[in-house]
Amino acid sequence: MDSGKAINVGVAAHITAASPGGPRFNPSQTRRQRRSIENGIWICQTCAKLIDNDPIRYSRELLENWKRTAEAAALRALENPLSNLSESSDAYRKVERLMPELLAEMRNDLAESPLSREFVILERSWTYLDRGNLLVYYFDDHAELTNKLRILQNACMVGNITRNNVDRYVMSERLVEYLANGMPANQGMHTAAQESGDG
Repeated sequence: MDSGKAINVGVAAHITAASPGGPRFNPSQTRRQRRSIENGIWICQTCAKLIDNDPIRYSRELLENWKRTAEAAALRALENPLSNLSESSDAYRKVERLMPELLAEMRNDLAESPLSREFVILERSWTYLDRGNLLVYYFDDHAELTNKLRILQNACMVGNITRNNVDRYVMSERLVEYLANGMPANQGMHTAAQESGDG
């Protein structure tokens, strides 16, 4: 609430562990290489926990790819901030074309449960017990559901937060805003700034 202060919820994480026994530890690296910026990735606290708890799914190669992709996107945003608007619009048009039924179901679910963000994917014949406002999408209702969620994940619209045997995801606030209003939250802010002449 203090305009002179900020809260940083990012985490500087190791791609390969700093010590033996850690996630993705690489014994061929020197101590200096382990401590170098090349072996670091800046991520949120949730993802920091996730990647260290599941180093098989979150391999060194995957994390290095995440880092390259994020750095390239940040550079594009700095050099041409308006390009992000068209990229974002293109991404939403693409997912609307590829999975209209899934997005329609998500819209309906959020209209009924506007505070829900997490969901699991199941077969209708499975039993899954969970407390809270957890949404459910079924393989039976959506062909190639895993591939559709991978596309949403690659576009940073959902995140995989699987903890046990059932795949569990969380929707990004940008996706929720898009599903509710037809426009990601930050795109609306950019548009307002442009219209006022400040952008």
